[in-house]
Order: sequence, then C-alpha cells, then structure tokens
Amino acid sequence: MKHKLSNNSGFSIVATVMIMMILALFAAAAVSLITTAAGTGIQEERGTQAFYIADGGMQYTLKKNTYPDYDTAASSIPLGDGSFTVTVPTLTSDAAVGDTSLSVSSTDGFTAAPDSSYWTLICGVTGTPRPTVGMSFDCEKISCTSKFSSCTRGRDSTDAAAHPSNSVVMMYSWDTGKTTTLAQALVPGAKCTGASPKICVTDTSPFADSGFIRIYNATENNIEDVFYDGIGSGTGTCGGGCTACLGTNGCTRRAFDGNGNGTVNHISGTAIYQSEFSVLTTSTGIVPGSILTGNIKRVVQGSILSLKDP
Repeated sequence: MKHKLSNNSGFSIVATVMIMMILALFAAAAVSLITTAAGTGIQEERGTQAFYIADGGMQYTLKKNTYPDYDTAASSIPLGDGSFTVTVPTLTSDAAVGDTSLSVSSTDGFTAAPDSSYWTLICGVTGTPRPTVGMSFDCEKISCTSKFSSCTRGRDSTDAAAHPSNSVVMMYSWDTGKTTTLAQALVPGAKCTGASPKICVTDTSPFADSGFIRIYNATENNIEDVFYDGIGSGTGTCGGGCTACLGTNGCTRRAFDGNGNGTVNHISGTAIYQSEFSVLTTSTGIVPGSILTGNIKRVVQGSILSLKDP
C-alpha cells in the first residue's frame, strides 16, 4: 500500500513539472508575440511619420518653386523626427543643340501629349537672385516619339539650345478639353496693353484666371505660346468690340523664347488650348527605425510668373 502511494507521488511531481514547462512555453510565446507586435507597431508608426514628412517635403517644393527655376532639396533636410529629400527629373548629361536623344534621371510619370508624343520643356534663366517678373527666360520645347529618343528640337515658337547637365526636365502638354477660338485676329506684336484689344476669344469659361495658352493653326508658320494674366468680358474691358478676352492685366507673346515678341498674324477662328508645364516631383521622407520609406510622387504646377514684363 505504501509502495503505491510513493509511485503516485512521483507521477504527480512529473506531471506538475510538465504543466509548468508548458505554461512557461506559452508565457514565453505570448511575451514574444507581444514584443514583436509592439515593435512592428512602432515601425509602422514611424513609417506613417515618414510618409507625412515626405508630404512636408512636397509642401516645401510647392512653396519654394518659381517657374521655371524649381528649388528642390537635393540634400537631406531635417523635419520632425526624420528628414526629407526632394528630387525632380533632370538631364544626366549635357544636351547639345543637335542631340535627338535626352538622358534624363527619371522618366516616371511622363505621359504622352494629345498628339501621342512626349513633350518636354527645358529652360535657362538669366538674372539673379531667383527669377522675378521681368527677367529673361529662354526655354526649349522638345517632342519625342518615346521617353526620350527620336526627338525633334526647337518645337513651336522656341529655338534649339544647349542645356547643361542637371537642367530640370519638365513635362509639357495641352488640354484639348479646355479650348476656344480667336474671335478677332491677333496681330504680331500685340501685347494686351493700353486701349488695344486683348486676346479676343469666343469663350473664356474653360480657362484659368492666368496661365499659358497654345495658339495652334497648322497652316501658320508658328504655333505660339502666350502667357496671359486675367480674363474678362464686355467691350469696356476687352476693347474693340470684343465681348470675351484673355490678358486683361497683360500678356507675353512667345512666352518661352525669352524675347516676348509677337510672331505671325493669328487669324480669327484659330484654335486656342490651355497649355501647361509640370514638374514631376518625388519627395522621400525618412524616419530611423521605420519599416517603410515615405515616398510621394506628385505633379507640381504653381507659382506661375509672367516670363517678361508685357
């Protein structure tokens, strides 16, 4: 009888030890899971911080850019618990006048214009400090059948020019949904000043209050880019029997060539499109210890200034 009790006591001790070991394993696993979850949560939180820091870098670019000289954060700039860098597509090597291919740091985000070609706008600027109204700009529009080869240089009212490495490569296009026609001829040299008629059109509703237009007539010698400031209606505002007009506060002819001179006579009925240039900006936010790097890509269009006093 005593022998049986001794055996049962030994079994109980072994069972108790095994149960304790199993409970210890469960506890260790639970602690490990909690620790891992906490660490992952912290990393994800830091990843979210990185994203918002990247957004802050984008806001930095929006505040700092001035057409066509875009100021970007090429080196890391501290913000909050991390930092950000901002990059834009640039030439990675010099582009000579006769080059038909461009070497660009990034082609992401470039889309074809309505004519199925890839259009770029590369600008040089004369004058310091940063560009202001009245400074001279010299930009070249280039169209390519792909990104960016088989290119035609000096498109529309621009001239082919040499561009150094690191020049910002902007995307150029026009909106076929935002269009109207000239209601009166636009003669060479007309600058939307004084009592002379402004850019007289049949409808101003599709257009922004200020910006760029592309005057397009395939039979004319030049397709002209014009910067205009202000839209209006009525002969008192537009002048010369015109009931709707662009450029009530002035306009700049051949806006991208640096000279601001009028070109050919644009006849009544010529098509006008709202045109646009875009900087394909990437802002990257970094927070130490995050799983992800915050990365935002966005088209930047803003802070448009007239290229030359009208």
